[in-house]
Amino acid sequence: MDEFEKRLKRDAQAISADVSPELKARIDASLRGTERVAVVSARKSAPTQIGLASSLTGLAAVIVLVVIANLGKQGPDPIPEISVAGRTEPLAPIDFPLILPDLKIDSAQFTSPLEEELLKLRADIKKARNNVKEDIDFTF
Repeated sequence: MDEFEKRLKRDAQAISADVSPELKARIDASLRGTERVAVVSARKSAPTQIGLASSLTGLAAVIVLVVIANLGKQGPDPIPEISVAGRTEPLAPIDFPLILPDLKIDSAQFTSPLEEELLKLRADIKKARNNVKEDIDFTF
């Protein structure tokens, strides 16, 4: 045992932690005045039902993803081959650009409160930028 541990034990033994009779009476009265809490047993659900439900949900999600991923896909295109010096070799695959569906996109129309808020935000940013610039100029 080192010296520090010995001093800690001596100090702990020197501490007097008696509870006064008044405090003890107040604690006892408080404990007697409370209602006993009834323990309600938790309803146990069958773990197999939860496992089965989550497994079926996961399986359904996987099936939906596979169907969506394969929707509209045709079989793989045959790789063209070229004959070089009597040997037939496949050509390197050609990367075609991604064909995106035709989307109809309209820009958002700001209503007057949003336009006012945008102007206020821009003014706040300008003030903050000026304040930071003044602080930097003052500091350096």
